[in-house]
Amino acid sequence: MRARRIMLRLNCWLGACLLALSSTVVAGADNLDLLFCDTGETFCAPGELTAQFISAPVSSDSLAERPLLLGDAGGLRPALAEYGISANLSTTQYYQGVTSGGREQTFQYGGRNDYYITMDGGKLGVQEGLIVDLHGESRYGESTYGLVGGLSPANAGLLFPVPNEDVTALTQVKVTQFLSEQFIVFGGKINVVDGYTNTFAAGKGQTQFMNTAFVLPPILGRTVPYSSLGAGFAILDGMEPIFSMMIMDPVNHPTTSGFDDLFANGVSIFGEVNVPVNIANRAGHQQLYFSWSNRDVTALEPSAYIDTPIGPLPILPKISNSWSLLYAFDQYLVVDPCDPKRGWGLFGQFGLSDGNPNPIRWSATLGVGGSSPLRSRPLDTFGVGYYYFQLSSELKNTVDPFIPLANNQGIEAYYNVGVTKWLNITPNLQVIDPATRANNTAILVGLRTHLVF
Repeated sequence: MRARRIMLRLNCWLGACLLALSSTVVAGADNLDLLFCDTGETFCAPGELTAQFISAPVSSDSLAERPLLLGDAGGLRPALAEYGISANLSTTQYYQGVTSGGREQTFQYGGRNDYYITMDGGKLGVQEGLIVDLHGESRYGESTYGLVGGLSPANAGLLFPVPNEDVTALTQVKVTQFLSEQFIVFGGKINVVDGYTNTFAAGKGQTQFMNTAFVLPPILGRTVPYSSLGAGFAILDGMEPIFSMMIMDPVNHPTTSGFDDLFANGVSIFGEVNVPVNIANRAGHQQLYFSWSNRDVTALEPSAYIDTPIGPLPILPKISNSWSLLYAFDQYLVVDPCDPKRGWGLFGQFGLSDGNPNPIRWSATLGVGGSSPLRSRPLDTFGVGYYYFQLSSELKNTVDPFIPLANNQGIEAYYNVGVTKWLNITPNLQVIDPATRANNTAILVGLRTHLVF
């Protein structure tokens, strides 16, 4: 009970801070922008980098300045680029543990490698406007999955492609054809997390937040698989999708092709409306996601984005026609006039579902993140966020005699130290009020390293 009172106070404090922050920024945003620049009588001009914070000039080919550890890989990268082929490799390592509360207090180490290949059919002499995207993943080691008692896994980076397994999988083979500069069609094996965007809250658990609540809202988990066969289209505005829709096999197939039982269990429909906005010369987005699936499932059936309760459970009826709606936004509040690529702002996600078979009736996340306001740390980023899941009343009443459930909420904070452009080290703190009443409020601390080759 005391732990839940502490969580309530933290929530109130965070909400008050975000409200005060947004009000202050709106009132004096132009002055806050100057926090990024030099102090004194002369401020840097827009587009001018704060080079005085770099101890000594370095060449563009130095380890400190190159965007990738291997640079041009001895000329291999530019040679492949001439033929329309780009290849990137990254590795992310995690050391995270539950220090108090939850189901078990222990620390776990795990990691993942990501392999990306993009091929331009025009440069390859195959087809103008044809793009092929491949994404391979290797996951290894242990994670905190199942140790907390919350619905939202605390480490999305080790959740995919399969939690708690050492596995390598090809989770995306996506073929895209530009029919015009404003319209594309695509199909293949689609990795949904790769396509989910939010300026301050996405990152696949590798570069921004780690908790799945921020990486991809778990309320979508009942209707949208992580990796499966599908096809769709998108309408573009300046190469940015403003409306997209796709039909997918509802069953998650991260480690198999999915052709053997394609659409044997129904279909999933997933769409997005994305409206770029500009408020006080600061970029942002207003987004609406919608999903539907006719797959027969129970409220506690395993989902790609949900950590289901552990213990004896009743046999629940299977229900089809599950749906979810999600509104999301991101909005820059402060932009560095010395470097328009740097800034920070607010984000939020608010979801609603059928409540059965979706175990989450409604959800909300709210937070702040972006570039570090410290002028001497131009490569650093940060984020602080809160999430809340209102569980289905029908589900709670049904399983109460077996595993009493409560609404799930949590807070996450991280600071991403940019050692170089290709190496980040990130301390992470999470406080989670579990969905299972038998577990006390969990405190998790972790350290993440992300290296891009």
